[in-house]
Parts: sequence; structure tokens; C-alpha cells
Amino acid sequence: MKDKMLNDLCFAIDTLSAQENAAHTIHEIIYELKNSLDIVSAVLVEKNLHNDYLEIKNRYNVSEQFTRSYKRGIGTNVIGRIFYSDELAVVLKGENEDDYKDLLLEHDYEMVIVLRVSVEGRVLGFLALYFSNKVEITEQLRKFLISIVKLCSEAIRKEKLLDFVKEMRSVDPQTGLLYYHFFYQKLKEEFDKNKRMNIPMTVAIMDMDNFKRVMGVYGLDTAHELFKELADELRASVRGIDMLGHYGTDEFIIYMPNTTLNDAELVLNRFLDNLIHKRFTPNNLCTSLSMGIASLQQDDSLEELLSNTQRALYKSKLKGGKISRCDE
Repeated sequence: MKDKMLNDLCFAIDTLSAQENAAHTIHEIIYELKNSLDIVSAVLVEKNLHNDYLEIKNRYNVSEQFTRSYKRGIGTNVIGRIFYSDELAVVLKGENEDDYKDLLLEHDYEMVIVLRVSVEGRVLGFLALYFSNKVEITEQLRKFLISIVKLCSEAIRKEKLLDFVKEMRSVDPQTGLLYYHFFYQKLKEEFDKNKRMNIPMTVAIMDMDNFKRVMGVYGLDTAHELFKELADELRASVRGIDMLGHYGTDEFIIYMPNTTLNDAELVLNRFLDNLIHKRFTPNNLCTSLSMGIASLQQDDSLEELLSNTQRALYKSKLKGGKISRCDE
């Protein structure tokens, strides 16, 4: 097993170096895993940045028909934990029915290992490996799988970077928000400076509570217009020194320099309180936001700061989110 894992890892590195297309790289990696780990099927699932649904981007032993029809939300079960708190999770048949259904594809399975796929601190999706029998999760296997999923993430990052270089844009013209790649690069510069000089910094991620509901009732264009108008409202409400980015389909990310957690909450809660009375789009729609917020701790890396913010957002969603509620 050890030799097989080493060969697979070397193959994955070679494939990543040779390919610019992420889908092809990941397909080749998954195909190699089927022999070394004896998986019965596998999928790499990503969140669609246009409609916020999860979609299958790569697959092994999953039908094309099912792949086309697959469209799910993140939720608060095992997929939610992968997006917001856990790097790796194992689901066994008969243990947790909600988690089991969360990862069910076309056929029953005995066990699935699911791993987070993230690029530059932003979770994009997950890799799920399905087994017909239970497999012992040794420390060696765990490290191997995390290395494999990091190579998959790197393939996606490489492709997105090439696309970004082609576009050479930093600001989304529709919302006026920074594209996340550009936001992340600026945040990294600020992080390094603040770490050296021991300056406080806070990051918040805010997620619209009713984007999918608006999309279902009024259509995708109206949902995007609501997000755009909400971005304008947020930009007008925060301080001039704060940096705003487009984190996901219906998510904002905010960097607040030289700001403690308490001071950041004062600014953002004031915005959320005012949002209760606001109406948007010609349809006179209201909206509310769930918010995760974290400040830089002494020993944090940038990835840990972002991960702490994501976990805080997940806790907000578990509690029902909606720090700011629409008037009844």
C-alpha cells in the first residue's frame, strides 16, 4: 500500500506539472486512485459561483445523466462541516443517516472519505472517495489523501491564476467588489505587515440568507441585482479604510485594518441593524445576512485566520444565521 501511495503521489505531481487544464489533471489523479485504494466511485464537487449550487466537476464510475442532474446546497451536515470546519470527514453506512444522505450519489455505499478542496483560503468544494468496504484510516493514509487533495487544489489554483492573468482585472464591474484572487493578494500583504508590527486586523465573511429563495421566485437576474445593490449598501456603510471582496456567489469578505474584534462588530452590526428597513430591486425585496468574524491571534497563519472566519460563519448558520432579520 505504501509503495502504491508513493507512486500515486509522484504521478499526481507529474500530471500537475504537465497540465494546465484542472479538470484533466484531477481526472487523471482520480483514475490512478481507483487502483491503489480500491475505490468504487469518486467525485470532485465544486460550488458554482453563479448560482451557489454544488456541481460535479470530475467523476469516476458516476453516470453522465446523474452528473448533469446533481445540484445541491451546502447545508449544515457533513458537506457543511467540510466547507466551514473540517478538513477531512468519514461517513459510514448506518451511523449518521443525514450525513449518509448528504453524500449519496446513485448507489448505496459502505464508506466515503470526503476532503476539503480550497484555494488561497477559500473553500471551493470537496473530493469524495467511495468504498464498498470499510477502510482503516491510518495516519499514513490520512496524510496521503490530504496531499492528493492539495494537488487537486493546486491544479484548480493554477488554472484560475492563468485565467486571471488573461483577464488582468482586479474589480468585478458588476458589483464594484474586488475579485477574490486580488483581494487575497492584498490581504496577504497586509497580514505580513500586521504580523511584523503586531497590529490588530479583523476579517468578516457575510452570506445572504435568501439568495436561493429570491432566485427561485424571481429568477437569477433579480438575485444578482439584489446582491449588487446589497454590495452598494455595504460599501456605503463601512469605513473608507476597509477592503471589500466578492467571496462567493452571495458572499462578501471584508478586511478591517487596525481593528479589534469588538470595534469591527460595532461597525458591522450597525450596518446589519440598518439593513432591516432597507428594500432592494424594483420588486421591493428585503434581505438579511449571516456573519462570521475573526481577528488575528498571535500564532495565526493567514490560512488559520480565514479558516476561523469560515467556522464562525458556519456557527452562525447553525444557529439560524440572520443576525439581521427582515421586518415581518
